[in-house]
Amino acid sequence: MSEKIRPIHTERGACVYVRQSSMQQVRTRLEGQRRQYDLRERAQLLGFQRVTVIDEDQGRTGTGAVERPGFGRLLTAVCSGTVGAVLALEASRLARNNRDWHHLIDLCAMAGTLVIDHDGVYDPSLLNDRLLLGLKGTMSEFEISLLRQRAMEAHRQKVQRGMVLTQVPVGYVRTEDEGMEKTPDRQVQEALAGVFRKFRELGSARQVLLWYRDEKLLLPALSRESGNRKVIWIEPIYSRIFGMLKNPTYAGVFVWGRNHTRTAIVEGRARKTRGHARPQDQWEVVIPEHHEGYITWDEYMRNQQQIRANAGWNARMGQLQGAARSGPALLAGLLRCARCGRALQVTYSNSKQHGPLPRYWCSGDRSHQLVRSCVTFAGTRVDQEIAAEVLQALRPVGIQAAFDALERSQSQTDEKRSSLEMALQKARYETARIERQYQATEPENRLVAAELEKRWNTALNHVREMEQRVEEASVAVPSISPQQREQLLALGDDLEQLWDHPDASVTLKKRILRTVLQEVIADTRDDPPEVHLKLHWVGGSHTELTVRKNKVGYHNHINSEEVTELIRELALVCEDSAIVSILNRLGYRTGNNNTWTEKHVQHVRHTKGYPACPPPEQRRWITMQQAAAALSVSDAVVRRLVMRKTLPAKQIVKFAPWMIERAHLELPAVHRAGRLVHTGKRSPSLTTSNVQTPMFIDASEV
Repeated sequence: MSEKIRPIHTERGACVYVRQSSMQQVRTRLEGQRRQYDLRERAQLLGFQRVTVIDEDQGRTGTGAVERPGFGRLLTAVCSGTVGAVLALEASRLARNNRDWHHLIDLCAMAGTLVIDHDGVYDPSLLNDRLLLGLKGTMSEFEISLLRQRAMEAHRQKVQRGMVLTQVPVGYVRTEDEGMEKTPDRQVQEALAGVFRKFRELGSARQVLLWYRDEKLLLPALSRESGNRKVIWIEPIYSRIFGMLKNPTYAGVFVWGRNHTRTAIVEGRARKTRGHARPQDQWEVVIPEHHEGYITWDEYMRNQQQIRANAGWNARMGQLQGAARSGPALLAGLLRCARCGRALQVTYSNSKQHGPLPRYWCSGDRSHQLVRSCVTFAGTRVDQEIAAEVLQALRPVGIQAAFDALERSQSQTDEKRSSLEMALQKARYETARIERQYQATEPENRLVAAELEKRWNTALNHVREMEQRVEEASVAVPSISPQQREQLLALGDDLEQLWDHPDASVTLKKRILRTVLQEVIADTRDDPPEVHLKLHWVGGSHTELTVRKNKVGYHNHINSEEVTELIRELALVCEDSAIVSILNRLGYRTGNNNTWTEKHVQHVRHTKGYPACPPPEQRRWITMQQAAAALSVSDAVVRRLVMRKTLPAKQIVKFAPWMIERAHLELPAVHRAGRLVHTGKRSPSLTTSNVQTPMFIDASEV
């Protein structure tokens, strides 16, 4: 026994620290693990009666990159003064970094705790032992750094030669010389090639996903089971399709160093996060034409540019194009402000007659400058004018477009049927294989035969399902009759009719516009009110277009001039409630096709500046009843005077009251007629003929 171990140490007890760096070492390095646990018997031989084994850190590195709860428990025990000695197989078991090692040694020196390994017993309070322990910790840290450096340099040299040291993506297999090649499974090849063809056609990863979901087609994937590289067929998800489009391996290029690791200090310890993407110009190893690809490198670069343009935040950063957004606005993502260069945004207002109506606007730099929007204008008329301009440019290729549409429809159906036929062929192979296994099984071995029979029935059901889908796909092939072909050619010659067809989707129209237009620069003018557009075509040509813009306050839902003028004249003699009654009886509607209310009438008067009906004593125009009261006669007398045209009056519209100017009550003929009535003398007959005159006449006859 060492003379350094005194009763003051054995009375307190000992801690045995057990650790291995990885779970693979825990599973395979059993002898090293047994040697560490044997330290418990050694502690008892040294005189320690209470021995505690701390093994919570199994599978955790000692470099300080991860939290070690067992090591923290050891530090707590040393600080409490209940530990007389700490036993470890070697210094690397306790720590692989000087920070943790020296922290433990300092605590042991202050608490009077010994450090024991397979070489001997050390007292950290002694200068020589502390120096030796410091060297052991330094060598332990240096050793792990040296081993890591050797491994990384060897790995880097192999990678620079293009040797594949990681798992290859689905669609490829590893070769014997650490290379890679396409999988011999033709069904997998066609499925992966179909994803890239569909993205080339639709231009959006999400649209590709929706197409595969609608057609109920499966995509290949690698099994997630540990050590299993079996190809399975699953329903597509967005992340899988997006990963295929972003992976340069499918372009025949070997790339290493696409991602890097970031290190941050969290609670005094280094925390590493992996998987941070690097810019393409910072990839460490790029070897073109390393293997056979599913697409070319140029197509891969076009796909990346399309994906970046599809990102929603790119529009806010001033980048245009990208996948067509939802909504009826045809130019969303194509318009740019001529004043500040930002991409125009789109908002919608609901209309009962026309549905959502788009409106384009540029927010400018309002967040910093607190100024009004740069430009804003309604989108319906602009969409129509630009669509007409595009159709005019595409008119020469209209017939060819009809043929292309027919061929594309046929090719899409053929592509789906081909995928289903290969899936059916694979299902039949699996069924035949299971059948051979079942036939080779002894009938008496029912445990195996029953399971194989169950698998066989499942495989047969899958074959029947695939046969039904192939049959449905074959029936769905469009057969074009000569008459339908002539109609298709006629539509190709008349693009306007094809564009306005009810079955023409808005998404297809947006894709057509994005195919021929790169961007559209928009600006507005107030005098005269118009929208000035500059079309930048994909080929490099430029076209200017001017679209008329409504004046402020004039829009599709504005009240007609006839109604507003009628309200102005009726307000001379009628209250708002009477005006509402007259307008509704005549069948007039508001600009939004609603019936009239007092609030609607008041809004018109307020916006147009029409005064309300004045009090009766202040009115210039009065009604027949008010005129009869002023002349002290009956209503019938005033009505006869109006019909004789003795008293001038007018009726604006039907159901409106007759309007009499107050000054006309002072006419001599009117006074004379009033005196005759007051003296009891009747006035002459209205007419001398036997023709009866109607009591009410139109305003045009007055």
